[in-house]
Amino acid sequence: MTTTDDRPAPGRVEGLRDELDGMFFLPGEPGYDEHRRAWNLRARHEPAAVVRAGTAEDVRRTVRWAAAAGLGVGVMATGHGTGAAVDASGILINTSALRRVSADPGRRMARVEAGAIWQDVIDAAAPHGLAGLAGSMTGVGVVGYTLGGGFGWLGRRYGLAAHSVTGAEIVTAGGDLLRTDAGRDPDLFWAIRGGTGNLGIVTALEFALHPVREVYAGNLYYPLDRARDVLEFAAEWSRGVPDELTAAITFRRFPPAPAVPQGLRGRSLVAMRGCHCGDLGQARALIDHARAALGPAEVDTFAVMPAAGLAAVSLDPVDPLPALSHSELLADLTPEAIEAVLGLTGADSPLVMFELRQLGGALIGPAEALSPLAHTSARFSLNAIGVTPGAPQEATVRAHLARVAAELGPHVTGESYLNFLDLDGATPDRIRAAYTAADLDRLQRVKAGHDPDNVFRFNRNVQPPIER
Repeated sequence: MTTTDDRPAPGRVEGLRDELDGMFFLPGEPGYDEHRRAWNLRARHEPAAVVRAGTAEDVRRTVRWAAAAGLGVGVMATGHGTGAAVDASGILINTSALRRVSADPGRRMARVEAGAIWQDVIDAAAPHGLAGLAGSMTGVGVVGYTLGGGFGWLGRRYGLAAHSVTGAEIVTAGGDLLRTDAGRDPDLFWAIRGGTGNLGIVTALEFALHPVREVYAGNLYYPLDRARDVLEFAAEWSRGVPDELTAAITFRRFPPAPAVPQGLRGRSLVAMRGCHCGDLGQARALIDHARAALGPAEVDTFAVMPAAGLAAVSLDPVDPLPALSHSELLADLTPEAIEAVLGLTGADSPLVMFELRQLGGALIGPAEALSPLAHTSARFSLNAIGVTPGAPQEATVRAHLARVAAELGPHVTGESYLNFLDLDGATPDRIRAAYTAADLDRLQRVKAGHDPDNVFRFNRNVQPPIER
């Protein structure tokens, strides 16, 4: 691993400063720490320099300059999902200033720049009764989320966010700014929709919006001693629900913070949660069935709401924090799997979230899509997260996540979902497990054609093939 002793001399990177419309920071300069800081505070970027791009041309100039200097390039909009931190052998491009968004309601299309967040898309699309395929947090960057697939509350009806992409502008390792779509370099277009930034830096992304003005969504929260009932009911009930419904079983430990709703503050609970984006009568009937089977919830938040308000279903934290996570694709909620889950989610669990989200429906997508969800037989995704403000908490969370991996091992498919793989969880084996063998071979060959020297390596990295 490159250390700070191997950091290029300032004169080697300083020459880029005067070529930019945006800002340039060397280590120790004011602004360097601010613009390298990721949302997940465990992602500690230590690049030779940070560029806060002011234009797509800044991205192009930085990539061309860095490649010529033998440096790698990493990119960050918000830093919610970091596959690998940028070290001293690379330059970090911060795209957070590139946030222009335009919505075309007639064509039901959106165009976003590299640093746009989902709230920007919501603000542009919702007045027209349209929605993008955001995840559970509206502060997440659109481009990075989408390039890894993108899986949210509208997913079983409309698919992964990557399925809705119609075109992209991308800076390649040679510093060229290209347009790719189904008719222009179709191999590159296929690869960016699931290739997680391995092929270049997307400076603009175009995608379809969907006609969703309001949904029926929320949570049924129960005390932890009802967890078995919730899991057993959801395991069977979820088999017969329509694709308009995406459901989840979620264990949450809420902090005693003013931002948390009063009935949840400082408590550990299990919830059956979901979003139905179709007929409201059908939606109410499905949730009424759950209410009747499980009995009154301690907190019941299911209601008709604007699609723009779906972040209230997940109640994910909005402020930066240090976190560790582990993810899997769960084959099914069998009785044995339920026993394993119950043993991992009791009151002594150090995790802030343990979520099993329903798969299937349009998430499967077209067979040619670059995603394990286009091929997997898994019925649920698992995402387990613990907050690690200090060394003692990190050790405790890490040990518990190791238990999660071991005890759920017999019940998972062995595949990976890329957007849930962060930092030390984004190992080469787990990255490979996100693709079929044929897709991985094709992706590696597209990588070899566009980035043979692996300039874009600070990500969930797919290396070009070694020719023999």
